[in-house]
Amino acid sequence: MPSQQAHPAPLRIAITGVTGFVGSHLVRRLAARDHKVAALVRDRTRLSEKFPASAVVVEGALDDKPALDRLVGEAEVVVHVAGAIKAVDAAQFMQVNAQGTRAVVEAARRAGVTRFVHVSSLAAREPALSAYCASKAEAETIVAGMAGDMEWVCIRPPAVYGPGDRATLPLVQQLSRRHAILTGSRDQRISLLHVDDLARGLVAAAEGFVEAGRVYEADDATPEGYNWRDVARAAGHTLGFTPQVHLLPRLVVQMAGIAGGMAARITGKAQILTAGKARELYHRDWVINGVRLDATGHWKPRMKFDEGFADTLRWYQAHGWLPDR
Repeated sequence: MPSQQAHPAPLRIAITGVTGFVGSHLVRRLAARDHKVAALVRDRTRLSEKFPASAVVVEGALDDKPALDRLVGEAEVVVHVAGAIKAVDAAQFMQVNAQGTRAVVEAARRAGVTRFVHVSSLAAREPALSAYCASKAEAETIVAGMAGDMEWVCIRPPAVYGPGDRATLPLVQQLSRRHAILTGSRDQRISLLHVDDLARGLVAAAEGFVEAGRVYEADDATPEGYNWRDVARAAGHTLGFTPQVHLLPRLVVQMAGIAGGMAARITGKAQILTAGKARELYHRDWVINGVRLDATGHWKPRMKFDEGFADTLRWYQAHGWLPDR
């Protein structure tokens, strides 16, 4: 059953991570539904030009207790989106993803927040795979264990893509060519989710239309997910040709990942490709298999990958990230 406090009327909602890909889409959707939004922002210059004028900006970071208290001081609901997808080492992943979550939960409890929505990742299902995965799993444990009287929900998205995402730009670039060079294995299967669908699901959770006290997984409702041939065929519906997929050998990516990890430790600068990331890239099963968000009856995905790829490609071209075909 959904929360007894489910409420489509305007709510006071505090959100983290609004300068990121998912958070920037979510804050616009919340504001469009007339919710009173307060957003934690570390750097105002990174705010999207589409950031809603009605949202209150609270400057600070996850390790800034006074800023967190200002953020959630009047909130009924907190949606915690902020997190790191790359870090110098395992300790930094834990500091941002796990301890950062702890700080937000503690602030929410101090303020008497009634509902806490945590944006996790399907990676949390595989904590032994990498430091990133372990940090996301630990964050879920913190939310469930420290929520107290707050209603809490964790949502695990799979690979999320869509307009404005720089992380998936290299994938779209490759899929736009007749010969696409990708990472992964031929027997690998992945779930996908368009960012607009994820944002709608998070709104449903924030408004209380999702049963609390559970961890949900969400995708585009494609049974058994996609392999790379499926992805190429879906892209082909837009391109007019089906890219031929060439998968990089795992050993090559593993060696590059080891080098990336060494570079991070030497320079002190986070690298996206590390040994842990290489293990993630070649993990065989990234298909959702837990409690499905669409089983709640209050959210359904609208975009399969063929339509979502077309939407993303058009946006990249319109904004000069990719040349027009």
